[in-house]
Amino acid sequence: MTDSKPLDADERAELERLRAATAASTTATAGPRHRVRGALSAVVITLGCVLMPVAVVAVWTSNLISDTDRYVATMAPLASDPAIQNAVANRTTDVVMRQLDIQHLLPQAVAALERRGLPPALGKRLGGLSGPITSGVHDFVRKETGQVVRSDAFANLWVRGNRLAHRQVTAVLSGEGGRALSASGGTVSIDLAPVVATVKQKLVGSGLGAASAIPAVHATIPITDKGALTGAQRGYDLLNKLRWVLPVAAVVLIALGVVIAFRRRRALIGAGLGVAASMLVLGAGITIARGMYLDAIAAHHLDATAATVMFDTLVRFVRTGIRMLFVLGLVVAAGAYLAGPSRAAVTVRGWCANAIGALRRTGEAHGVSTGPVGTWIHANRRVLQVAAVAVAALVFLFWDHPTGKAVLLIAVILLAVLAVIELLGRPPAKRASAAAPSGPATPSGPTGA
Repeated sequence: MTDSKPLDADERAELERLRAATAASTTATAGPRHRVRGALSAVVITLGCVLMPVAVVAVWTSNLISDTDRYVATMAPLASDPAIQNAVANRTTDVVMRQLDIQHLLPQAVAALERRGLPPALGKRLGGLSGPITSGVHDFVRKETGQVVRSDAFANLWVRGNRLAHRQVTAVLSGEGGRALSASGGTVSIDLAPVVATVKQKLVGSGLGAASAIPAVHATIPITDKGALTGAQRGYDLLNKLRWVLPVAAVVLIALGVVIAFRRRRALIGAGLGVAASMLVLGAGITIARGMYLDAIAAHHLDATAATVMFDTLVRFVRTGIRMLFVLGLVVAAGAYLAGPSRAAVTVRGWCANAIGALRRTGEAHGVSTGPVGTWIHANRRVLQVAAVAVAALVFLFWDHPTGKAVLLIAVILLAVLAVIELLGRPPAKRASAAAPSGPATPSGPTGA
């Protein structure tokens, strides 16, 4: 071996000058290219984030608005909701009372009794009881109607009415239902005629014979206005055609933006935050649509509480998707940030590594060691970590209707698995290197005096 001589001051200055020139040349060459890649990445990720809310609405349109069976299954539980039951009972009671017309029926009955010999003074007293009698009949009708809407028979009638109403909705959205709504004042409604007929039979059976004269009445509960549906025809048709293209396009664009970025970790953080922000925008849009729906439906005299329950039920799955994607975006952004070189990320990782290392050393001090298995885990920890992340991704993809809580649960379990891998991994023992003095070997054996 030959000893290398240290550089003198001039040689070191020349070396630093060459290094600076090389770095400047590299930066000048790569800078514009990196800026172009960064700008292109930002544009592609932004497009994906903009498409994400539209994709959520498209999937909801396909799964609920276009599918009668799924719509009916979603609305069926409302038959047992107190707000819906009260709205149906109040509407039916009003219709029955209008048909009975007690205020006109009572004077006719008193006049007939007077013709048969009832004293006029007594007839006058009976006529003065018109208000209390009407109130009593109303309370009786309301009680009997309430029993009907709380029965299993009403649940079946509610399902049947919603099925017919959904066919009206899809007919209007597809442009085929203009004439179907002309008789109902331009609203899509649930027909309560079967409920009125059931109440009529119950009133007659309870002794109110006048109810037998009630004709077939098609009382309704409005769901939405035809004008709102007509305005949504074009959007519905487009979303229904692109219901599977839009989600795939949004995911592909976001992934492509991350891949082409020069700083992929930063791009992944931006993508996660962008998805979360887009879900906030969609949530705000649904809130605005909710207010507009309630204002429009109030014009048709539907109980505000019942209308709120119906709207919230219809958009339940959209809100679940919003919460899921919002939490997923934040989790991805947080994971990418903590994997970076920032001081906070390094501090957090160092704290976790120190805590796991201290726990491992404490276990080994008490005779608890993973032995050769731990050595193998430490040598293959990267492969195991990648496998854990892949399994978590597959669980999320195949989870049936994932929610925000499901995303958090998967993330927490993944962190726990990664911590266990780090804990079980046993680093090889550090070998102390003895510094042996160099020099000629001293022969062994007895020395002469």
